[in-house]
Amino acid sequence: MRPAISLEGISKKYRMYSRPSDRLREILSFGRVEHGREFWALKDVNLRIEPGASVGLLGRNGAGKSTLLRVVSGVLQPSSGAVSTSGRIAALLQLGAGFNPEFTGRENAMLNGLFLGIDRREMLRRFDDIEAFADLGEFMDQPVKNYSSGMRARLGFAVAVNVEPDILLVDETLSVGDGVFRHMGIQKMRELQASGVTIVFVSHSVSMIKNFCTEAALLHKGSLLAHGDTAETIDYYEALLSSASIRRDGREPVTGVATDEESVDGAASFEENPELAERPARLRHGTGEAKIKNVEILGERGETLDIVRPESPLTVRVHVEYAANVKNGVVSIVLRNKTGLDIFSTNTKLEKALTGERSVGDRILVDFSFAAPLRHGPYSIAASVAADEREIAPMDWIDVAATLRIERPSAGGNVKGLVHLPTKVRVLEAGASRTPQQSA
Repeated sequence: MRPAISLEGISKKYRMYSRPSDRLREILSFGRVEHGREFWALKDVNLRIEPGASVGLLGRNGAGKSTLLRVVSGVLQPSSGAVSTSGRIAALLQLGAGFNPEFTGRENAMLNGLFLGIDRREMLRRFDDIEAFADLGEFMDQPVKNYSSGMRARLGFAVAVNVEPDILLVDETLSVGDGVFRHMGIQKMRELQASGVTIVFVSHSVSMIKNFCTEAALLHKGSLLAHGDTAETIDYYEALLSSASIRRDGREPVTGVATDEESVDGAASFEENPELAERPARLRHGTGEAKIKNVEILGERGETLDIVRPESPLTVRVHVEYAANVKNGVVSIVLRNKTGLDIFSTNTKLEKALTGERSVGDRILVDFSFAAPLRHGPYSIAASVAADEREIAPMDWIDVAATLRIERPSAGGNVKGLVHLPTKVRVLEAGASRTPQQSA
């Protein structure tokens, strides 16, 4: 039987530059002088997925999961290797991908169906199901630029699962939106699974992959480490996380800075996220003397997280590379809720963790560790690096550099406000009432 997806020797190479001008200088030199360096997001990946399989893709941030889905969907062309697929592919690769922000939800849904090869008459026939699943109400006829991230996710998912795909690619879409949407999404994916649709599902949620997927694949730094039985692959993944945790034990302060040289000795590895390099100007700007290469959300064992339990400790790790000599630059983070309200912010100067004097090419990792006594829901992290804490002209600033979701707590533990502040409570027995003194 012909496989639904076949990847043979797939590699994907990016050119990474410390500042935008370096790319132009390299182009103008016609390649004679290199001002960037190679980054391999995928390295010689061989993967065969049979029709009807449900495959969970595991791996830490920057492992190459999203890049692999883009290659399978045809959005990205590999640098080397061959890709073959069988049947219609519906892909949910990132929020709002393929949507025109000026068009309404209805117009975007119609266009997405046409792009998938479904004629207009057939899309009109299916539109009631799409509209009912998206559950956007009057917003269906409003421009997508007015949508929240959850609304964009619902619309994209509604189109993808209602156009009868042969292959469905899902990249963390279900982590956005409320519990009702996630439940409906999983239920619909189970219906597609039962009908024989091939599903490739990226998630950091081990339990979700364990409960849904018939097999799993593990990517690490662009290479395929394992593919096969779900439980065995998850064990391999958790062993990988545990080894990272062991290397970090005893070496992680509340807020700390580690150099890339220290990572060789086992503290942590410097990892780049090529998706950050593609951010538009409204989400990223800076003078370029330093670049934020990656922002990770880590748990107590060093595992990457996208869903966090209430009150649980977490670490925001910022990977910074210097393109100029900088003395005691300030690395900052801001935690925001789904409305864009700043909930919490801090920086290395405030926490008295100096980054030190840095030279061109130096790399550091900055860990901000704190508890998360927050109301359940989605949150995002903005990160920046500046020459001083005033950040009038940051060297690099990225909005929504990472996202996370605080789980809904068990009954009785819900946070009613924005945040649950640590509070000491005493209950005192009432004594005798005081008699007011009478004036002479």
